[in-house]
Amino acid sequence: MIWLDFSMFLVLLGLFFYVIASSTFTVLHRIYLSLHIVFMVWTLFQFVSQTTTSALYRLFYLSVSYTGLSLLGIGWFVFVVFLTGQSYVIRKSRLFLLATPALISVAVVIINPNGMFLRINEQLAPLKQLQHGPLYWIMITQLILYMIVSFTIMFYKLRGENSVRKRTLIKTASNGMLVLVIFSISDLIINVFIIEHFKQYIPLISVGMAFAAVYLVHAITHNKVLDIIQTVQRDVMNTMSMGIIVLDENDIIIEVNKVIKPMIRFRIGDKFNPVLLGSQFKTEVSREFAAFFEDQRMRPMERLEIEIALHYDNYRHVIVQSAPILNHKKTLVGRLLTFQDVTELRLLVEETNNQNELLQDRNRDLLIMQDELFQANKKLENMAITDGLTGCFNRRYLLHQLEQEVVTNIRYGIPFSIFLFDLDHFKSINDNYGHLVGDEVLCSTVDAVRGSLRFTDILARYGGEEFTVYLPHTNRDHAAQIAERLKEAVEQNQVNTGLGEQTISVTISMGVISIEHFEPSDLADPKAFLRELLAEADAALYEAKYSGRNRIVKRKLA
Repeated sequence: MIWLDFSMFLVLLGLFFYVIASSTFTVLHRIYLSLHIVFMVWTLFQFVSQTTTSALYRLFYLSVSYTGLSLLGIGWFVFVVFLTGQSYVIRKSRLFLLATPALISVAVVIINPNGMFLRINEQLAPLKQLQHGPLYWIMITQLILYMIVSFTIMFYKLRGENSVRKRTLIKTASNGMLVLVIFSISDLIINVFIIEHFKQYIPLISVGMAFAAVYLVHAITHNKVLDIIQTVQRDVMNTMSMGIIVLDENDIIIEVNKVIKPMIRFRIGDKFNPVLLGSQFKTEVSREFAAFFEDQRMRPMERLEIEIALHYDNYRHVIVQSAPILNHKKTLVGRLLTFQDVTELRLLVEETNNQNELLQDRNRDLLIMQDELFQANKKLENMAITDGLTGCFNRRYLLHQLEQEVVTNIRYGIPFSIFLFDLDHFKSINDNYGHLVGDEVLCSTVDAVRGSLRFTDILARYGGEEFTVYLPHTNRDHAAQIAERLKEAVEQNQVNTGLGEQTISVTISMGVISIEHFEPSDLADPKAFLRELLAEADAALYEAKYSGRNRIVKRKLA
């Protein structure tokens, strides 16, 4: 039996290198290999301990093997936690607490106080001259504790797990653990409790470890239960909407996904032939393919892209990309070809462009309508505040402006003046020349008056042939100058009667009122104050008319 431990060690060593060589490493692989190393430490030092007759050397070798065995429980517990997707439990703050039973067991094995874990008994045969002390059961207890917790976790996880892959993982781990527990219990019963019936040690734990390792390694390598990377890669490739062809450095096809298979006649292991690929489509597409792959051959280290239109079943837009696959030394080891169907995207873009053009047309129409509406509103607004015949402001607008201006002028003591004038003998013009000529006289007079006013002055038709001028910031003297200038401009204005070259001119009578000082009581009723001003201006106008016309009568309020 002495060589059985060594044989199990060799089996475990071979399995160790086999897993390394045949698997894509994940966290689970690393954790399992740590557990596998514990198996190897136990079997190796169990074998070495039986090759010497020295009790001290044998004690040392067995202490090393039991140290490894003490870590078996925590190792399996960590493996189960990661396997069931609960790795969040293994945090730095909790790791020491979770590993405390195993660490205590390791300390007991290494220190072996007074031989209370493993002691020398000279009365026993050479191969059995070591006996387990009472502290040996600390190691057994912590191993049982970890195994119970691990089985409990797997049991509850298996009951609530719907994923087939996860259930397979948990069943694999529980079966391997069960094999190890059965052999361990058998070893404990045979080699500890009934050892006196055997003349030599039977390494059942080593055999159990080897069986468990063989079972787990078979599941890892052949059933791929831990190889989630390759499974995910294959599933991802087959669920992608784009076609994928993977080539090696010799243009041999090493992988294709399901999407591309109906479009091409290539199979894995065939040499990729761009000419054959292009021949499956129309002539112009074949030329595009040929040019693209020739460009790829000339620039192998660059990522290239082309968009082509295929007539496969129906009209399709496809983007073909060629990307180099490089190793860690930046050497070309293959090439990835992708075929992405962008037909829906192109149709969507075309539809969007059409909708945008329609929207732009509608926006232009709306802008035209908006401008027309603005102009119409502007005309309506202008019509609402201007006189339709002369084009100057109407009476309603003038009174509205004066109500606001008078309040401001009174509050801040700003002087202002008001002219009220009408055309002399205007009725006779209408009677002698007609109303059309009369209208022309009104319009021409308004133009002459505008030419004599300032930009800030407001001219309004007060009614019939009567007009009003509001002059802001204008005192009595300045108002008198403007009034004289205005009267002269009207008097010198000649209006064509339409009867040959005959012209006529008119004169105006004007009442001028200037306000330079205000009383606080004026603010009590601004409208009444304004009516008073206009009444005074009207009185001055009538005084000018009854005094012989073509003259100016000036009045000054307080």
